[in-house]
Amino acid sequence: MNRDLLIEIGAEEIPARFMPATISAIKDAAERLFRENRLQYKDAVVYATPRRVALIIRELHDRQEDIAVEVSGPPRNIAYDSEGRPTKAAAGFAKGQGIDVSSLKIKKTDKGEYVYAEISEKGKLTIDILPSLLQHLLCTITFPKSMRWNSTRARFARPIRWILALYGDNPVPVEFAGLKSGRLSYGHHFMSPSPFTVNGVDDYPGSLEERFVIVDQTKRRRLIEDQLKDISKEKGGIVIVDEELLEEVTFLTEYPVAVCGRFDDEFLILPKDVLITVMREHQRSFSIEGERGESLPYFISVSNTMPKRLDVVRAGYEKVIRARLSDAKFFFSGDCKTRLERQSERLKQVVFMAGLGTMWDKVERLERLTGKLAPLFGWPEITAPAERAAGISKADLMTEMVGEFPELQGVMGREYARRQGEEGEVAMAIFEHYLPRFAVDKLPSTKCGKILAVADKIDNIVGCFGTANIPSSSYDPYALRRQALGILHILIKGGHHISLRKITESALSIYGDIIPVTIQREVLESVMEFFRERLNTLLVSEGYRYDCVRSVILAGLDDPFDAFLRISALDRFRMGTEFDSLIISFKRVMNIIPPDFPPDFKVGLKEELLKEKEEKGLYQVYKDRKRNALLAKGEHDYEKAFACIAELKPHVDLFFDKVLVMDKDMVLRNNRLSLLNNLKELFLNFADFTQIVVEGKT
Repeated sequence: MNRDLLIEIGAEEIPARFMPATISAIKDAAERLFRENRLQYKDAVVYATPRRVALIIRELHDRQEDIAVEVSGPPRNIAYDSEGRPTKAAAGFAKGQGIDVSSLKIKKTDKGEYVYAEISEKGKLTIDILPSLLQHLLCTITFPKSMRWNSTRARFARPIRWILALYGDNPVPVEFAGLKSGRLSYGHHFMSPSPFTVNGVDDYPGSLEERFVIVDQTKRRRLIEDQLKDISKEKGGIVIVDEELLEEVTFLTEYPVAVCGRFDDEFLILPKDVLITVMREHQRSFSIEGERGESLPYFISVSNTMPKRLDVVRAGYEKVIRARLSDAKFFFSGDCKTRLERQSERLKQVVFMAGLGTMWDKVERLERLTGKLAPLFGWPEITAPAERAAGISKADLMTEMVGEFPELQGVMGREYARRQGEEGEVAMAIFEHYLPRFAVDKLPSTKCGKILAVADKIDNIVGCFGTANIPSSSYDPYALRRQALGILHILIKGGHHISLRKITESALSIYGDIIPVTIQREVLESVMEFFRERLNTLLVSEGYRYDCVRSVILAGLDDPFDAFLRISALDRFRMGTEFDSLIISFKRVMNIIPPDFPPDFKVGLKEELLKEKEEKGLYQVYKDRKRNALLAKGEHDYEKAFACIAELKPHVDLFFDKVLVMDKDMVLRNNRLSLLNNLKELFLNFADFTQIVVEGKT
């Protein structure tokens, strides 16, 4: 009979940021554990609140699956005599396995024929093995930070206070962290703190909800969203969506109750981003805006209790928000009195990075680098505003507002630049040069913003590589991988055909004596390899086949957008029915050419030495298709280019069928190899086809 399994670990309040990863990790670990132990079930779900984590396994089978195990015995010539009769060795092996000697079988292996026994292993009862399995599962749960709080040395995010474990109606004895499991759970810490008996899995969620605990995080989140929507609609506005805050509040509460508060209209003079940040950081509160995007003097906080007097709770939230907004208004007013140029001069006292000077030095590098990058982007006319934006791009780091709220860097720089009369694109570039800040963040939209964003990131990358601060597989303290991906996203999503090598060389040239000329070539190649790895990771993560990505990147990465166009075209091209056979033909060309060809002396194709009609035909078709393919390449039309080189396939196949490449006559041999080498060089303009896997082989 299949029954449901429930195990709940009750603890002191677990940090909300731990929960999403913990839910996924427990589910994966449980599924793997039950699979390895041959226990079938319908599905698994993990629930989590600040004070509990619960695993529910639906319709868990009451017994392990039976299995048949093959046990190898002695070689056949030892187990049986010349007349085929079992020897003492065979009889002893059979007895040891608990079977009759007549049941032994013979099996051929790489080492010869061996005797083996088939042993049926009957599955154990689930109820008998669950205690050890669940104890093992509890020991494998990890958190970003764990605690040891008693003599058992058990590790968990916070001290464990109870363990509930049921299989159907039966308790499962589990011992962990000095506690023994039972069938008791606890309601809300304040509104229903007494223990209660859980009779089964179906009884569990409802019993908790009666005691003011909504254990299903999806249901809690939906309840919060509905309350936010209703309150904001009542106030004539729309709640500002904040997925990260919504997730955090979901795991900060067991019984969420939204409370709407109001602040004085005088604070509406603050920029919207300041209002949002103050309310978010100090009270985990949501902001409300009007239909036109204007700030409204309301906020919504989410309480973890059902208050007896809502007005008292609301007043408490409003008191804290009022104090924090007063501080922000003071900071903002003071900052507006100082121009960004003066703030920027204070950067001379701030170290940027060991060995790379001060933040002022970095700003000066950015001014020079944006002047070099503007022509590379094809926008020489915006050199002056780009340099202006670079000169004040880090000034807001010295403001009181950013000192209090570091996450507002760039945001406040944009605001202060607008207020002191800077051009719109200059002000926007100060904000946009930090973009993208994370994987799915928006990209710079203005020309100045794109140039300054690339300049800021490549300066960091080159500076770190030049001073041996290179990220390892598990260590990237300066987030260079994220910054490299940011540059690639800006170039690819923006459709910019720009030499990544020239961008890197421009950054290197500005570092002067900090990165000696003697090592700049080495640094350049290391940075290019770093970008190659990042582009490979980026494209594979977007669903392109790893072998196709590798083939394109190895053929050239200097222009990331061009590489993206090639991989996109190749991905569509390989969907054709003749792709595999075409790749095999091209690999024949690649593989027959010796690694050391051409030799030291000059070898070139001589048309008059083409004797066979098949090689003459291949050469004529090659010249025509090469011209068309390279014209298509110049237009970045790679689907057309791949179609051109695909037309070479029948002529290549015919050449190999009819022409002896490795002729005894070295003159003919070298001429034919030169013809194939020309084909190879044409292919490598687009991709290294030897990297593409066909039928499981490279």
